[in-house]
Amino acid sequence: MQNDELMEIEKEEVGEFDVASEDTDSPFKPKDIDIAIEQNSLSTIIGMIEDDAIDMNTEFQRSGNLWAESVMSRLIESILLRLPLPVFYFDASDDNRWLIVDGLQRLSTFKRFMIDHNLTLDGLEILTDLNGKTYEQLSHLLKRKMARYQVTTYLIKPGTPKRVKYDIFRRINTGGLILTTQEIRHVLNQGKSTSYLNKLVEDSRFTKIIRLKDNRMQARELIVRYLAFSMTPYQEYYQEFKGANFTVFLDKAMEKLAHLSPAKQEQFKSNLWKALRVCHALFGEHIFSKSILDGHKRQNGALFEVWTVLIGQLSHSENKRLLSSKSQLIKEFKSLLKNDDDFFKSVSRSTLSKNLVIKRFETIESLIKKYTL
Repeated sequence: MQNDELMEIEKEEVGEFDVASEDTDSPFKPKDIDIAIEQNSLSTIIGMIEDDAIDMNTEFQRSGNLWAESVMSRLIESILLRLPLPVFYFDASDDNRWLIVDGLQRLSTFKRFMIDHNLTLDGLEILTDLNGKTYEQLSHLLKRKMARYQVTTYLIKPGTPKRVKYDIFRRINTGGLILTTQEIRHVLNQGKSTSYLNKLVEDSRFTKIIRLKDNRMQARELIVRYLAFSMTPYQEYYQEFKGANFTVFLDKAMEKLAHLSPAKQEQFKSNLWKALRVCHALFGEHIFSKSILDGHKRQNGALFEVWTVLIGQLSHSENKRLLSSKSQLIKEFKSLLKNDDDFFKSVSRSTLSKNLVIKRFETIESLIKKYTL
């Protein structure tokens, strides 16, 4: 980019062309669901947090401690008044360390008040005499009340298929900030996949060109889109994932990353850096954005995906020819955005449709070939 302004991701519209086919497979069978309900005392939950048996590392999802202190305080007040709280959901695939599916802000509040002791009660509406007090300043009676308070937990049990977990995560996130699809992929694929992706998105060769607000893992999803079509050529997209939608396609790509050979990892990384350099030279501040046409600088996921995949596969000499024809290529690309309605839809609408995927890849591939052959 030409300045330090951070861009946002352009939201893809949902239209009539994006409806999945009627023969779409059910995401999972009801018998695959294995969720147990447990009652735990708040002291048990606090002990698990202290023992690191509940993963409070929120790097993979939205941040903890997003609530105002007055909201946190009223949560503590509700416990002291013995009012019921919404249930908590955990992925208990690893019985030694539960992952939070729903309830992060409440658990963060418990941690701040009862473990870190850095939350002072404020704005209480009923127990007003406790305003200004910390956990340490509560009476022994109130501390015992909190310790005995019963918490309802739903545990996704070991052996539950990952496809089931994806759907559960998407259905039951009910807080003020619902997990994005990429945040869900991140939590369910900890290890080689997330490590590889983190290195790419934090590399200066990416961040110097893609100036993107990444507070909800938008940049990571861009790279997953590039990797998905690097691992599965666009011509095979529908055959391999018939009956699935674009979100599932990216879910599967995230899982495949864990099995990439070092040679493939290096190849995809090298192709990405090459594509970013060439695209930046071609488009400058309008890189992967329809701002080249309308001036609204928002990063477009479909354009990122198609340009990086196709240019990353070109040889050095082909890229030189492409760059030497920059003005003609840009002129024709702008004309496609302006005059080819089907192409415009393919980089604007939600990308469930096979036809939209094929359209944008074939159109840009044809454009590139025109100036590289």
